Amino acid sequence: MVLLALFLVRPQFGLLQRRVAASLTAELGRPVEISSAHVRFLPRPGLELENLVIHNTVDFGAEPMVRSSDVNAWLRVSSLFRGRIEISSLNLNDASLNLSRNSDGKWNVEELIERSSKSSTAPTASGRREPRREFPYIEGDHARINFKNGVEKTHFALTNAEFSLWQDSEDKWGVRLRASPIRTDANLTDTGIINVSGTWLRSPEVEDTPVQISWEWKQGQIGQLSKLFTSVDHGWRGGLRMDGTFTGTLRKLHINSDVSIDEFRRQDILTEGNLHAAAHCAAEYDSAGKSLTNLDCNAPAGDGILELKGSISSPFPSYHLTLLAKDVSAQPALELVRHINRSVPNDLRSAGVVNAMLSVSRDASAVPQLKGNGEILGLRLSSATTGSELLLGTVPFRLVTSKAQVQSFSTFLGSPELQIGPLGVALGRPASVQAHFAITRSGYNGLVRGEAAVKRLQQVARMLHAPLPEFSADGVASFDLAMSDAWGDPTPVISGSAQLRAVRAQVRGLNSPLQIHRADLAISPESVRVTNIDASARDTTWRGSLQIARPCSTPDSCALEFHLHSPQVSTAQLNQLLNPAAAKRPWYRLLALGTSDSFLSRANATGSITVDKLMLGKTACTHFSADVGLKNFRLSLTDIHGTVLNGRAAGAVKADFAVSPPAYSGMGSLDGISLGNLADLTNTQWVSGSGSAHYTFTTSGSNLADVLNKADLRASFVIGDAIFPHVVLGENSDSLHVSSFTGGIELKNGQLSFDDAKLQSDDGVYALSGTATLNGALKLKMIGENTNSYNLSGTLAQPRVSPVPNPPTQAELKP
Repeated sequence: MVLLALFLVRPQFGLLQRRVAASLTAELGRPVEISSAHVRFLPRPGLELENLVIHNTVDFGAEPMVRSSDVNAWLRVSSLFRGRIEISSLNLNDASLNLSRNSDGKWNVEELIERSSKSSTAPTASGRREPRREFPYIEGDHARINFKNGVEKTHFALTNAEFSLWQDSEDKWGVRLRASPIRTDANLTDTGIINVSGTWLRSPEVEDTPVQISWEWKQGQIGQLSKLFTSVDHGWRGGLRMDGTFTGTLRKLHINSDVSIDEFRRQDILTEGNLHAAAHCAAEYDSAGKSLTNLDCNAPAGDGILELKGSISSPFPSYHLTLLAKDVSAQPALELVRHINRSVPNDLRSAGVVNAMLSVSRDASAVPQLKGNGEILGLRLSSATTGSELLLGTVPFRLVTSKAQVQSFSTFLGSPELQIGPLGVALGRPASVQAHFAITRSGYNGLVRGEAAVKRLQQVARMLHAPLPEFSADGVASFDLAMSDAWGDPTPVISGSAQLRAVRAQVRGLNSPLQIHRADLAISPESVRVTNIDASARDTTWRGSLQIARPCSTPDSCALEFHLHSPQVSTAQLNQLLNPAAAKRPWYRLLALGTSDSFLSRANATGSITVDKLMLGKTACTHFSADVGLKNFRLSLTDIHGTVLNGRAAGAVKADFAVSPPAYSGMGSLDGISLGNLADLTNTQWVSGSGSAHYTFTTSGSNLADVLNKADLRASFVIGDAIFPHVVLGENSDSLHVSSFTGGIELKNGQLSFDDAKLQSDDGVYALSGTATLNGALKLKMIGENTNSYNLSGTLAQPRVSPVPNPPTQAELKP
């Protein structure tokens, strides 16, 4: 029971509380407060201190330096036998430590370091009986370390801190720290872990204290670290690791560090491959002058190396830094661009070496000076996917800070600028294409001028994965283009002008090449305007203009507006041009257009076409015009007008190729057409005169036979002053002359039927009913009003007229 009581009973002693507080005050030189102290006996003698507060001096503010609600102070047993109380170790739980800097630039821990250097305490674990007090082993866990500038607390802090402090030997102290950095005004989760371990020696002056510190910062995410220091996540991703050492004195430190980054990229870019970068740096820091001198950083890059040399000093700050690139491979530079700009293809490779010198300096004038130059030797870009390459040769570049230094660029994304060029690139023509580029921290822009072979341009565009319509071409293009791109944007913004000459293009869906004799292009970020088009295909010539919305990489993503004119077009020529089964077949096989996965069938286009003479088999439609719409495999022809068969035609047609078989519908009118010309198309001369009609229809099918068999057509017609030369009513009668023929007609299941049709002839008025097939077979009945009635059979070319039995009137066919 006594043993149990020694474990559980913790009596409070007010005198002991005051003695411990006074002892710590004398040891630290700062006021120390303890709200209560409890003695514990087992498992070893010690004190439990509540609400330990170590105050700051006046010049560091009123907030205490250390505050801990629960402190375990273990007593040194040997000192008890000598009649005194000594603390062997001090454990602070959930402590809050404020590291403050006053207006003179001094930290509140400097006085403690100086005081410890002058104390006569024995080492923490001396291992022998000492008349002096031994320095206690001080440790803390779950602590928070705040940083203050005067009386104002900064946004930076260390959390989950574990630290320890001890006297290692007679003149040497040691420290360890493990913590996670945070920013109090932001929610950060991946800032990494900081580990610090070090020692310092006794010195009469703080600045002359020799130190040897090793540190490590690992598992830091770059986006979170950028938010930690700047309060803004700048969109970079990757893992950061840093480690290094500080040796020397607090007055003059020698710094060595290693930095590495893995998986570096922009946040919106996911690309293959790990972009790894590493560098080693060394420098000297002079605390009196607050200067960093003899800075020397080295980073391997392929078979070459990057070197950063220079110095940085206060209070301006002033700096002189020089970056040297020696025989750096061009491929790592391309990988860096690929991880910060999504428009760089994954299969693009580069060859060549980079040599450059860049310097940045700032002196008492407080005006930064940035300059530099270099070149890439033997630069060559290649693509394994397309099997093509682009030889750029020697590429010069320079760094400038003033926009006025370059007048050829109208728009800049920011300063400073890395200017690249001029470049001379051979693209299949005698003269090289000239290019200039300017790269800034926001993006890049450039100018490209010259003349190139269209096929070579397509190869380069496919190699760079630039948006490109699905066609192959050859010919000549001259251009004057400006381009710009912000880092992270999927595609660059291109504007300018271009001219096409003698271009021969094979467009999918066209059975013959498209010959572009001339076309002028005005390119803006929103669209491409094509004017002065002079093109031909399958002996059909077209002139007019196009406007294509951008971006446009596939037919169904292109919003195209066109206005085209042709002097003469034959449906037979269009059939040979557009029909995927382009063997010699009738013009009406154009209906097969809907079965092809062609460029035209998938286009998204609106516009108009006019044709002076549209040949429809044996006849022609003159002054033809129509508004055209094509989207999602649906074709519409509206506001159709033309002159056909000496009459006027108007209407609208819709075709839906998104269904199988394709579906068609339409409506229209024919006014004043020549029936004689219509009869000439069948070589039977079965009628003469003029007529008009209004019609609507729906149908479906992949060929003409299916379309006619499934057609549902309804029409009303008016025929006046017509003669049917092969129809004779009575032995002594002339050919049937009709002064008026009106009614309705319906085509269904491949058969024509008449509805409420009346025929007024010289012999009287007849009601016409019956059917007729599409091949001309007749089965009609003429019921006379107050006159004879007749049956018509046979065909249009050879009709047979027979009287209805009652009354018995003979009718004969005129030879």
